[in-house]
Amino acid sequence: MTSGPESCGHGRNLESDTAMEKPVSDIVKRSHGCPVMNFDYAKIRPCGSYRQKAIELRDQGTPIWVNEFAQGFWVVTAQELVREVYLKPEIFTTDSVMAVEPETDPRHILLPLNVNPPHHHKYRSLLAPWFSVARVKELEPLLRQSARELIEGFRDTGQVDAAWDFCALLPINSLLRAANMPMSVAPQLMQAINDFTRGFSGLEATETGGTAAMDAAVEAIHAVTDQMIAERRARPLDNENDFYTYLTTELVEGRPLTDDEIRQIGLIYVVAGMETIRAQLGWLLYHMAKVPQDRQRVLADPSLIPAAVEESIRYYTVIWGVGRKIGQDVHWHGVDLKKGDMIYALNDAYNRNPKRFENPDVFDLDRKQAPHLSFGLGAHSCIGMHLARTQLVVALEEFHRLIPDYSIGPDAELKERGSEVTIQSLPLVWQVL
Repeated sequence: MTSGPESCGHGRNLESDTAMEKPVSDIVKRSHGCPVMNFDYAKIRPCGSYRQKAIELRDQGTPIWVNEFAQGFWVVTAQELVREVYLKPEIFTTDSVMAVEPETDPRHILLPLNVNPPHHHKYRSLLAPWFSVARVKELEPLLRQSARELIEGFRDTGQVDAAWDFCALLPINSLLRAANMPMSVAPQLMQAINDFTRGFSGLEATETGGTAAMDAAVEAIHAVTDQMIAERRARPLDNENDFYTYLTTELVEGRPLTDDEIRQIGLIYVVAGMETIRAQLGWLLYHMAKVPQDRQRVLADPSLIPAAVEESIRYYTVIWGVGRKIGQDVHWHGVDLKKGDMIYALNDAYNRNPKRFENPDVFDLDRKQAPHLSFGLGAHSCIGMHLARTQLVVALEEFHRLIPDYSIGPDAELKERGSEVTIQSLPLVWQVL
């Protein structure tokens, strides 16, 4: 073991991030006294900053805040309210899921995420067989091979920036193989996914005032998808083992998918499939390097690896929060939500709720897990959760099999990007025998 009320109460400022400020909407007036912050949730900060911020917001005990950052948006931290944001899509829509981008750029649409229930169900049903428990079980040897090949490539060097040369490469290699896509596109997609995520989180807009790199990344990813569409429409392969043959031949409501729909599915496949695994695997290795007593327990008893993975997913919450767009005017828990407002539900505060998790700020390999919120909830829960868990388990098994004793480099200055909380560099070192 290692280390809501109905009204907001009196308002006060918690913190101020001055970049990217715009004229704020009237939500402060409509909050009826909610406390106010000005916090950039995507900014690069010292490692552990976002966990500490979630603890701070949780301990304040106020369920609803107003964030004056960007155009201004609501922030909810209480467990019950965060659940409502997920489970009431008629109020909390996915028309936009970026709290700092109320109007989703058509180029940034992710399918089925940006489609609301019940219409999204047809797309989830289409994709479900590719992410089922049975399908993931079939993919496990491929995932293990991908992990082993990468580790063998740097094992004899005694060092690696695991954040990039393992955690980022592994999921893209695995996803390309699982979809039967050419490995030659991996470098192009790696850079594009990183640029997309910087834009999607809001970090690019904070730094540059725009999303030019994100827009270029979308075009690069769509170019790969367009190539796959053209090739598979011309020469279909086995649609049970080739993702783009499947997408170009299966029917939705009696019709084939359009090229735009396939592009939007292809975008979320590579972005969500790569970036979240990159981030979570980075934190898993960070913890095992930082807390050697936990690593030694896992090495002595590898059957603890699934528990270590699950606790890592909870404790190191990657999807710090989720954005939703208000779909109707409503008086909600003492505040007046207006159609078009953005709201940000803080997953990390939910995952640290002491009513749900005993000693929530402790990483506990022996924890009896209650369901956490790292894979979402309700209609838009993560369709790839089984694949994610398996990739993480296999990756740690193979890393420990080949490099059992490792630590963080002595001069490492560790930082994390927010939104999808991702360690930016993880230099690991070990003795080469």
